[in-house]
Amino acid sequence: MKINFFSALLIMLIGSASMVSAQKIISGQVTESDASGKLKPLPFANIHWLNTQEGTVADENGNFKLKRVSEANTKLVISFVGYISDTISIAAGHVIPINVTLSSGARLEQVEIRERMAGSFISSIKPIKTEIITTAGLQKLACCNLSESFENSASVDVGFSDAVTGARQIQMLGLAGIYSQLMVENIPFTRGLGSAYGLTYIPGTWMESIQISKGTSSVINGYESTTGQINAEFVKPWNTDKFFLNLYANHEGRLEANAHASHVLSEDKLSTLVLAHASTQLRKIDMNNDGFLDQPLIRQINVSNRWSYEKQGVTESKFGFSFLTDEREGGQLMKYKASDAIDNGNYVMRLNTRRAQVYDKTGFFFRNAPNTSLGLIFSGLYHKQESLFGLTEYNARQLGFYGNAIFQSQILNPSHIYNAGLSIMYDDFDETFGDTAFKRRESVPGVFAQYTYSPDEKLSIIAGLRADHHNKYGTIITPRVHFKVNIFEKTVLRGSAGKGYRSASVLAENTGMLVSARQLVFREDFNMEEAWNYGINLTQTIALNEKRDMVLSADFYRTNFINQVIIDLDQSFDRIFIYNLDGKSYSNSFQFNAEIALFERFDITAAYRLNDVKVTTAGELRERPLVNRHKGLFTISYATRFEKWKFDFTGLYNGRARLPVGVPHLEHAGYGEYSPDYITIHSQVTRKFKKFDAYFGGENLTNFMQHHPVLQPDKPFESGFDAGMIWGPLTGRMFYAGIRYSFN
Repeated sequence: MKINFFSALLIMLIGSASMVSAQKIISGQVTESDASGKLKPLPFANIHWLNTQEGTVADENGNFKLKRVSEANTKLVISFVGYISDTISIAAGHVIPINVTLSSGARLEQVEIRERMAGSFISSIKPIKTEIITTAGLQKLACCNLSESFENSASVDVGFSDAVTGARQIQMLGLAGIYSQLMVENIPFTRGLGSAYGLTYIPGTWMESIQISKGTSSVINGYESTTGQINAEFVKPWNTDKFFLNLYANHEGRLEANAHASHVLSEDKLSTLVLAHASTQLRKIDMNNDGFLDQPLIRQINVSNRWSYEKQGVTESKFGFSFLTDEREGGQLMKYKASDAIDNGNYVMRLNTRRAQVYDKTGFFFRNAPNTSLGLIFSGLYHKQESLFGLTEYNARQLGFYGNAIFQSQILNPSHIYNAGLSIMYDDFDETFGDTAFKRRESVPGVFAQYTYSPDEKLSIIAGLRADHHNKYGTIITPRVHFKVNIFEKTVLRGSAGKGYRSASVLAENTGMLVSARQLVFREDFNMEEAWNYGINLTQTIALNEKRDMVLSADFYRTNFINQVIIDLDQSFDRIFIYNLDGKSYSNSFQFNAEIALFERFDITAAYRLNDVKVTTAGELRERPLVNRHKGLFTISYATRFEKWKFDFTGLYNGRARLPVGVPHLEHAGYGEYSPDYITIHSQVTRKFKKFDAYFGGENLTNFMQHHPVLQPDKPFESGFDAGMIWGPLTGRMFYAGIRYSFN
């Protein structure tokens, strides 16, 4: 019946758009020319009819579509910050795609064109609601890695998963980040063993943007996205600085260095980029005097080499590799080295990770067939982790392979685009926890097809279906549908519905269980997790004047689980029961955003989010533990002329979260049924010099900390010890400073 619902919805939407499809559409691509004369897509360029308010924005590949409202519209203006605008004449009846190349404003003598880039914005052209965090947004805070890049976003929550390992976890729509698909340039990144620490494996300065979309994503990217998708775009070899260096330090003893260098080897074909990262936590910190380090001692080295090859109009290829080593030590180390602490009977956490990844993305274009291409994506992964949690060892190894072949073409005209392809996901896991070994192999071949109906920039409908065969769980069918319609000129309505699946890696994904004296009780074999997600979003843009807009956005999403692997913290204070869902589990999430540019170079964002998340544990439907019901966000950004000085302020309100029931040490620590609500404030000041930027700031300026994050710290090997009940900040007020240096 649900598949019939999708069919009926698709037919109604296409039928309602039949009159709109008769409009004449102008389409094309905006490109730029680099120093070698090589043409590259220019993403997010502005296109509008001269002397009108009718316009659009190019997508990330420079492509655009624009309706000609009247035959009087003959002059098309193409512009982008830092480039020379171009105006071209469009004859009546013109249907051939337009290719426009803009020249960099840097070529003008004694003329400098500047405009402040927004820190984040909602894409006006994507059928799926997508929040894009730009480079400017990433630099509003230090953003040392991906896990620290969402402080200015109300859509994503980030917190520590426990009080020992330093692992970070995200939440979207009130559910753990494992239900969101995290990708790097549309390649899955944190699956399996990478779930707990993968967010810290992506340095902030390596990214040029982050794309956040709620709800189910396209079937092209797989069956796993249930609550959303986060895609990080790295800097590109052909359009980044020849050399870039970022140095960072904070008063808690964290030091970090990031650098990358690019080089064009062939004037029109081959370029490369080397990225390097090194960070360490030197100082031992115990602000609450419980004998446990508030932050583990960390040593991380991360290196990546990226290549790009392009034969204009024929093929494009992006390939490379990365290698990471991550070492962590935590626990009762305030007075000891790790080996001495173990010998003295203290609790020690030790974790060593080695990770290597290779990838290739190659596209072939068919010159004689418009909008027709073939894309091939391959990725191979090796991940090995050796760890000790008190008296228990957890060692694991994962070998993974991902492949995706995507064919795209049109039916009759560009209004009808289809994608079809094949995919394969393969993972080989070898885990040992204490005296128990877990080995499993997952092989999932799949096929998919997707149809996009987009007669103009005002209407888009995407309907997709994929079938995958899991070697353990059998065949799974994933239907998904998305639509976008401009109800009025500045009013956009989006909706989505679809299904998501995932296979759980319970130990790797729940480090909070590993830093606890609770006994793990596995009641049964796990089934595939399965859920439906439905969502709707309304975005309204209000023009304040010719240069400034106010953008209002409201959305509602519901996730309803058919099956879920339950981590039950409620049944017993000394045991964690793990089993398949027996009852209801759902999430309702409502969010409202307002973004306004009060005056030039002064931006304000305000947001509020309400999560209603419930799950059946111990036979009773309850609020999901450790999930904030309310969240508020308020940001201010101001820059002086030419961005010589930049000031950024972020305030966050975090509402209360339900705590697990029947835990006596929570009660002894003074907690009731809920944690307290709290406010955190972050601020940063950036000073721009001729050849470098200097920045300094502070985080958690309210100095709020969760008291007693480690329960029964004086008896870590006895029943009652638990360092996984985390709902707030683990450290207090922190100050930092750094510099960014680059040259071309």
